[in-house]
Amino acid sequence: MRSAQPKVLHPLCGLPLLAHVLRAAQALDPEQILVVVAHGKDQVMAAFSSWPIRFVDQGEPLGTGHAVRQVRELLRAPRFLVLPGDAPLVPPEALRALLHQHRQAGVLASFLSMELPEPGAYGRVVRDESGRPRRIAEARDASPDELALREVNSGIWCLENAPALWEALEKLSPDNAKGEYYLTDLVALLYPQVAVVSWPQPEDLLGVNDRVDLARLEGILRARILTSWMREGVTVLDPSSVYPGPDVRVAPDTLILPGTFLYGETEIGPGCVIGPQAYLVDAKVAAGVRIWFSVVEGAQIEEGAQIGPYAHLRAGARIGAQARIGNFVEVKASQIGAGAKALHLAYIGDAEVGARANIGAGAITCNFQPGKSEKFRTEIGAGAFIGSNACLIAPIRIGEGAVVGAGSVITEDVPPYALALARSAQVIKPDWARPQER
Repeated sequence: MRSAQPKVLHPLCGLPLLAHVLRAAQALDPEQILVVVAHGKDQVMAAFSSWPIRFVDQGEPLGTGHAVRQVRELLRAPRFLVLPGDAPLVPPEALRALLHQHRQAGVLASFLSMELPEPGAYGRVVRDESGRPRRIAEARDASPDELALREVNSGIWCLENAPALWEALEKLSPDNAKGEYYLTDLVALLYPQVAVVSWPQPEDLLGVNDRVDLARLEGILRARILTSWMREGVTVLDPSSVYPGPDVRVAPDTLILPGTFLYGETEIGPGCVIGPQAYLVDAKVAAGVRIWFSVVEGAQIEEGAQIGPYAHLRAGARIGAQARIGNFVEVKASQIGAGAKALHLAYIGDAEVGARANIGAGAITCNFQPGKSEKFRTEIGAGAFIGSNACLIAPIRIGEGAVVGAGSVITEDVPPYALALARSAQVIKPDWARPQER
């Protein structure tokens, strides 16, 4: 990958490659999941510290066969699957098929294969006269005839936790072009106690070797997600310019416009218009909402609200029904009441804004406490009007229907329906700017 970041942490549709693989494994409800780490292990372990998995340090990475050796003393089940951390599209159905046919065959090892028109660096499956796998020829070590084969090893295995298997693993030799212990050499060592399960959809088993592969698989997964949305009644105007995450949910009759990114646990209700140029992460969006040219992170938006253009809703923002958040408005950890408006150039943080309140251009809540993580709160009553360029110094309460004059710096509570002015008197000096005669 030519990257300081471990390959398995590179994102695919918003999730690390390894997360996709682990989800496929979890779908089988395994007794345990072991993750063998080597390069960048500290980063990988930190990224997945909350997952119900156990890490195994491979030490010096000496190949796939060497990696499998490291888990012998930890395995509890009578058989186990081996999954590459960089094959993110593998579906649970393929793993179930491998496990089922492995049991049916009664062999020590089985692996998934696929046919590719251009196999590239994948190991070729060499079969005997009866069709059984005889060995796997790694591309770097294969002969011209073997390189012409189109059936390749996916790197996904089912192995018996049996003495004969571990004896074969101990016999692996690094006598090859890469000087590594290839797991694929098990086929020759255990022949004929090896079965191959051909998977008809090769896209499911593709791995990521570089950033070109990463982009290719991103395109495949994006297309699958968007196709499922469109078949459920969502309009995606230009699928080539929409970027979805696998956990996003979109209701029918919503329109997704170009340049839209939808990631995390985002949920979008029916009849919405999202985009163009919208970026949503972990957002909860009710019916009939419009969001365009805006960023929404961890916020909740109620029915019929309008967000944008160029708004930023941060974590903890909750926008009420029919409210409007306009251009260059930032809202953080605040509740905006139904029908309230903040149409331009405002910052609303750690606040509660009542229904139908109006926040003028340039108005801000001043909630920061130097050296402290907690923030002071601002309360703005229903129907209040906050004039342009006003500063509300929290903690403060602006009463229902109150008016704060433009340019005011408010440091004390304002009673309901009162007018608050806090600015210096205007001073005019006649002819002050007239050029002076010399």
